[in-house]
Amino acid sequence: MKVKKAHVRTMLPIASAGFASFWAWFYLVLLSPYPASHAGDLSLVLKLAFLVGVLAVLLLVYLKRDLFSRTEHDPLPWAAALLSLPLGLLNLVAHYAAVPPAAFFAAWFLGGCGFSLIFLLWPKVFMVGWQKDVGAYLSASALAGAVVYLFACELLPPYGDVALVLLPLASLAVLHYVRTHIVGSEQEPDSPLEQTRLFPLTGFTVAVFGALFGIALYLLCANLDAVDPLAVAAAVACGAGLHLALSVLVKRYVPFGTAEKVALLLLVVGFLGLAFLGPGLMLACCLFIVGVYVYLDFSNLSALVGFASGHPSPFWRIARGQLVLPAGMIVSWSLCMAIEYANPSLFAYVPYLALGLLLALALLAAFVPFKDNTFADKTVKAEIVEGGYFKQRCNQAAQTYKLSNREGEILYYLAKGRNAQFIADELNISAYTAKTHVYHIYQKMGINSQQELISIVDSTEVVYQ
Repeated sequence: MKVKKAHVRTMLPIASAGFASFWAWFYLVLLSPYPASHAGDLSLVLKLAFLVGVLAVLLLVYLKRDLFSRTEHDPLPWAAALLSLPLGLLNLVAHYAAVPPAAFFAAWFLGGCGFSLIFLLWPKVFMVGWQKDVGAYLSASALAGAVVYLFACELLPPYGDVALVLLPLASLAVLHYVRTHIVGSEQEPDSPLEQTRLFPLTGFTVAVFGALFGIALYLLCANLDAVDPLAVAAAVACGAGLHLALSVLVKRYVPFGTAEKVALLLLVVGFLGLAFLGPGLMLACCLFIVGVYVYLDFSNLSALVGFASGHPSPFWRIARGQLVLPAGMIVSWSLCMAIEYANPSLFAYVPYLALGLLLALALLAAFVPFKDNTFADKTVKAEIVEGGYFKQRCNQAAQTYKLSNREGEILYYLAKGRNAQFIADELNISAYTAKTHVYHIYQKMGINSQQELISIVDSTEVVYQ
């Protein structure tokens, strides 16, 4: 009997529920005192091992882009399940028998590898529904995940540890259901368009953000016994809620450059509090920074899912864009552990180090303008496809609304957020002429603002030849 497939719009809420289980598992691992409590003083080392596992799979995908083949019987969900199981099972065993530290370390590392695999699998579902609301679905998943995390934290041992087993399995079960029922999930372009070019400045900025988040998360994880799980859930909800509000109210995904600038200002506030407020407010500042982290990472993920849409190797594109964030977290986490172990009195100066990094970012923002990430589509042989994916969407929109060649050129700049003066300078025409062309474009497209034009280009579907 052939399974009846459902439309993408019916599947996206179900996919969000599965994604919520995935994020609840992540919050439970990193931001709950219970999973690592069996190892005592090694809890921070275990969480570092988890982050290293996250980075290991992202790095593997980055180095070997054809690692994940698109087959009818995809083995990756099974691999992700097997990698995530030891962490939960070992915690259950630890209630009844002694477990050697090496076994804990291996289980947490494998758990991080499983996290990356599930993280890379889910965008395959969301890319099918890459429309104006995918950012809202992603952040709604984070909100629901915070609620599930809070419920799991309230369960008595060993029942709370059962969540470490069930949450990743539930996420993968929903993933399998959605992928086998969603319309269009098997449609893939023929041409292997691969290359994503990320500006070095943007990559450096995200790595520094990762280092800053590593400092805040380290401080938080070192004092989790004094933190109410409700406060952690509230911090996650604030970050996800901010992104959800922007996704819904602005009717457009949050541009990653904008997310960087907003996060920069919010981080300054958080680390000023860490450096100059008393110990009683330190954890509150850390939770504030965690909320910023959730906002930034979901802005990043929304952009990466969008730019990977329509490509047969989405894993590689998303892994490349996400790689530097956990790398920065691992570096700062290791540094914090080394400083605290060598000389605990020096650890009080770590927030000042973070403020120094923020000052460096502020100087970069002041003197080197942040550019929008340019994504150039290339074949496996590194031959540039003329125009690239974004340009093809602009061309398709220009054809749909019967724009002239000059109007098509101007549409391209308008879709990138440029104003009339910038367009005039680029095309060597007067500002008046540029504004006249913009007026005619708006008339033909039946719109009243540049934001509406950007939304039209965003939702334009392109079929690769």
